[in-house]
Formats: sequence, structure tokens, C-alpha cells
Amino acid sequence: MLRKRKVALMATALVCAAPTVLVAEAADAGGLHSRHQSFRSDVGGHAQLRHSDRSTATPIKHVVVIFQENVSFDHYFGTYPNAANTDGQSFHAAPGTPAVDGLTPATDPSLPASLDHTTNLLTSNPNLDQPQRLDSNATGLTGDAGGQLTCDQDHDYSDEQQAFDRGKMDHFVQSTGTGSGTSPFGAPCNAATVMDYYDGNTVTGLWNYAQQYAMSDNSFGTTFGPSSPGAINLASGDTGNVDTSHEANSPSISTPSSPDGDLTPDGHGGYSLTSDAQPYWDDCSTRDAVALSGKNIGDQLNAAGVSWGWFQGGFRPTTSYSQALAATGTTGQPTSTFIEDELANAGFQNSVPHSSNQGLCDAVHPVGDALGATGQWGYKDDYIPHHEPFEYYASTANPHHLTVPTEPNGSDSVAGLREIGSDTQSYADGVPQFNTPNHQYDTSDFDQLVAAIGRGELPPSALPGVSFLKAPGYQDGHAGYSDPADEQRFVTSEIDALMKTPAWDNTVVIVNYDDSDGFYDHVYSGVTNPSTSVADNLTDTTFTAPTSGRCGSRSVIASTQPLAEEQGRCGFGPRLPMIVISPFARHNYVDHNLSDQASIINFVEYNWGLPRISGSADQVLKSRDSSEGIPFDLAGMFNFGDQRNSKLILDPASGQLVAH
Repeated sequence: MLRKRKVALMATALVCAAPTVLVAEAADAGGLHSRHQSFRSDVGGHAQLRHSDRSTATPIKHVVVIFQENVSFDHYFGTYPNAANTDGQSFHAAPGTPAVDGLTPATDPSLPASLDHTTNLLTSNPNLDQPQRLDSNATGLTGDAGGQLTCDQDHDYSDEQQAFDRGKMDHFVQSTGTGSGTSPFGAPCNAATVMDYYDGNTVTGLWNYAQQYAMSDNSFGTTFGPSSPGAINLASGDTGNVDTSHEANSPSISTPSSPDGDLTPDGHGGYSLTSDAQPYWDDCSTRDAVALSGKNIGDQLNAAGVSWGWFQGGFRPTTSYSQALAATGTTGQPTSTFIEDELANAGFQNSVPHSSNQGLCDAVHPVGDALGATGQWGYKDDYIPHHEPFEYYASTANPHHLTVPTEPNGSDSVAGLREIGSDTQSYADGVPQFNTPNHQYDTSDFDQLVAAIGRGELPPSALPGVSFLKAPGYQDGHAGYSDPADEQRFVTSEIDALMKTPAWDNTVVIVNYDDSDGFYDHVYSGVTNPSTSVADNLTDTTFTAPTSGRCGSRSVIASTQPLAEEQGRCGFGPRLPMIVISPFARHNYVDHNLSDQASIINFVEYNWGLPRISGSADQVLKSRDSSEGIPFDLAGMFNFGDQRNSKLILDPASGQLVAH
């Protein structure tokens, strides 16, 4: 395939304001979860945004998305709000805590009829093995199924569909369970672990947030598949639009007999991204890589003059671009020059103990750091390129990992912090110059910015309108190299810091996940976006090659065009946690409205009056929302009336309450 290095960015500016929000829970049709309960809330005034005079449709001025890794809803919340209390942190739910559609019988009168099920899925599960509780110990207590360090499961696009088995949800052990290899501490992997779950004695912080704020038990991955598609669904809602003129190291292509390739034919001569190819526009990518064309939410925010940023652990390079050029004899090469794999094999990782080859980005931490590890369970790279969605797009990439201005001691200068969220790259004759951080930063930049706001050195408006946070690898929650304790330390530390600033009064934190890791969840959402690619196997599921090539019944496929007419985007996928934490979040509330990962950008679009993204799932639930009188997918979790939810400061180590 031909390679080009010129990309043009087209942008339009829009203006929008809305004074009133009507919020109601959606009553879902077609066998999906349903409930209807409406209320009206008045939005007071308009929010003045940094770098623009745009109004917002709600009082929210700052959206912070904490996007974690590889957890199904049942894996973390299957027995919510009831914990075993046999080990770990004690958890006792507040009186009146609403029920969820979980693993135990869902017969509470508060649940809508469509969520009712009388089966105890802990003891009468249709899968080969019954779910078992994972305890809070690092390696698992004697007699328990395991602890916090578990094996990574299979979460490929086609294999997850096979596990769903036509919506019967009965083939997880065989299809996504990992039965080979060893855990971080050397125990043999057991495929039955794919069925297992944690409770509030281990994921204490998240359960406490659910107690104080709002959580959905009806939110899903926009598509099936692993981290890269999940990240792209958050950034643009469109895993199609693969730019075949910009790729590296021969990304794999799905076939009926080998359906879990990087790319899946979309039926029109192009491809959809269905696996974890790394981003092309990144000097820290070192293997198969692809680019995407089309727009993402960053492009829309830039066009509207709304500040934003993606902050990822390990994004700050251990070898700067200028140092790398000097070391490779290319000093003076302009930032506008990008050559795939130019710095991939320069050996920079040799200067960082325990690191692997990540180009410029070789920072590492020990697996199980919060559990007391010092390297006995291995190490994990902080930066994981395929978790960074905006690096797939030339318009929003920072391929050389340029940083904001710093002080001599390496910390960000106040002047540098002021630039965060507004440092869009320049163009010359339509060619991106890659000459600024371009909204892509390290999590340490976000932490320093929040600290400066908390100290009064910068105003609350210095916090970007939209911030996406991605933990370093060892803290992102991904089985196989992370764990709930390290994840909790990251999530609660970030939220605690935000709550201690004046910006909190107009902020929402949304905690969501990129995929399920293949872990069992019992809920099937139905088909929202059908597909008939060679990788699809949800409908008329086969358990030996070839795949059925179908996601959706014959009637659905005949009557419903897939988004952008692109195959390979079967959805919705597995059910995932979705938690809204804000002064404007409903208190101790479980929302049953249907939503997905792209519902987050749906809210951003609504709040700032942005246009929809062509081909995206950002508006796939629009008609459902409209029929129920709600203005955006996640509206049921907000309360924009006079009452404000209080702060909940948690201890990052225990997840327990420190102060309101």
C-alpha cells in the first residue's frame, strides 16, 4: 500500500446554547432494558469556557473521562451492593441502595420488568463453570478462586461474539477463557477464571463512588473487540475509516478461518479496525500500526474553540525527540517529518532498567506496586501506544511526544501549564507540522495542572473543557499486568485532587472502560449496529471455522444499514461499568438507560453544541433518546436542579471514605 505523510485538517466553528434540560430514563424497546421516570431540571446560566465565549447546555464546564482497561460490569459489580466481607475492606451498603441487574436474582421491585430475572447466576449459570469470588489478596487466599493478580483473558472481536453465542451468553469458558500460560506470580492460567468476579471488599473505591453518585447497569462497549477499537469508540465512535496509505509492519487481515485480525474488510474495499494495531503517527509504536482518517471529538472541539486534552501515563518520553535525533545522526530534522519506525530500534530502552522497546517511551513500573511488589511479578511499560486513540489521526497526533515548557528541574512551568488544552499544531500548505504537544500529554501534566489550580496559581478555567485520563499500564486495571488495588490508587487520587479545587463545582468525572477483557457478563443488549463481515459470529454462531459472518438476524440485516455502511463494527458489545461522579450526579442512583462508550462524546457534543461526527455511533441512540424525552444518552445520571451532590474524598489505598 502507498504511504503518504500529508494530511489536511478541515474544521468548522459552531455556536450553541440551551437553557433547559428535560431528563428522563429511557424505556427501551425490542427486549432491551426499560424504565421510564422523568423529571425536569433547570440549568442556571451559561458556562464561560476557556479560549472561547461558547455557552454550554448544562452547568458542566469540565468533563474528565477516566478511561480504564478490561473490566466487564459483572466482573466488578455482579453482586453489588452486597459484599462477602470475609477479607479486604469492609463494605456495607447504605439503606435504600438501588438494585442492579447482577448475578443474583434481580427481583427487587425497583427494577423495571425487563430487567427481572429469577435465576441465581452464581449457582445456576449456563456456562461450563460457575462464577466464583476473587478475593483481595494479591495471589489469592487458600481455598479461594484467586486474588487480584489474574491472567489476561481473550477479548478479540470475533471470539467475544462466539462467547455470546446468539445472545445465550453461555460459551465464555471455551471462547474467551485463558487456559494456557501463567499469571504474573507464575500460577497456571485457568479458563474458568473468565467467569469470576470481585466485590466491594476489593473494588471498594468504585463501590463507594456508586453509593454516592450515579452508575449505569445498562452501558456497553460500542463494538466487540479489544483496547484499540474501544479507545477509538471513545474518541470518534467510528472504528472504520482505516487509512490504508499510512500503515507499518503489515497489519493482519481477518478471514473467515482467522477472524481476529487487526483489520476486517468493511465491504467497500476498505477496512475497520477490529484489533490492537498500534497508532501509525507515534514514535513510540514499534510493531504493526495503522492510521485512521475522518474526524474525532478533538477535531470538533478544536473547531469550536473548546480546550481539551488526552493525558496518558508514560506519554512523556524517556528520550526526547531532540535527544533521539542527535543519537541517530539526524539532528535538525523538522518536526513535520514523520518516518514510521525511524526510532523504533535505536536501543533507547537500554538506558531504562526492566523496560521493553517502546521507542522514545520506556518508563516502567513493577506489576502489583500497590500490593507491595518490587519486581517479583514483573514490570509493565507505562505507555501503551494502542491505548492512545488520538495518535491514530494526523490531525490530533503528537507523534514525537513533544512536551509543554518545563522548568530546569523538569517540572512543567506555569506558562507551560497555561498552554495545556489549547496548543493545536500548525499547518503549512495543508501539511501538519507536529510542532506542538497538540493536546496530547502525560498524566503528570494533568496532575501538575490540577495542583496549580488547587494552589490558586491558575484559575479554574485553566482546566480544559474536556480531559481524557489514561492510567500508566500498571494502574489501568488490565488483567495480566495490573490489578484492582493499583487501579483504585490511580482513580481515587485523580478524583480526590479534582475535588479539592474550585473547578470541582462545575466538573463531571466519568469512569468507563475500553473493553471487558473477555470476562463474563450475563447481559446481551441486542444488535444496535449489524455487520456481515468475515469476522462476525454473533448470530448463527459457529464454534469451528469458518465464522457465520453475521451479526444480527436476517430481518435486522435486511432492514438496517450499518453505520457508514461499514462492516466489522458489530455492536453493542459486552456490558461495561459507567459511573458519573459530579456535584450534578444523582445520589446513590442506578440508571437503566441504554448507553455505550460513544455516549460520552454524545454528551460532549450536546453540552457544547457540536455537530455529530460523520459515520460515528455518537448519535446511534438519538431516536431512542428523543422518544423518551431525554436530550443525551447519559442524561438519566444527572440532576441539574438546585440540589448538589457532596464531595467524597477517598483513601487511595483502602478506597474508604476520608471526608465528605
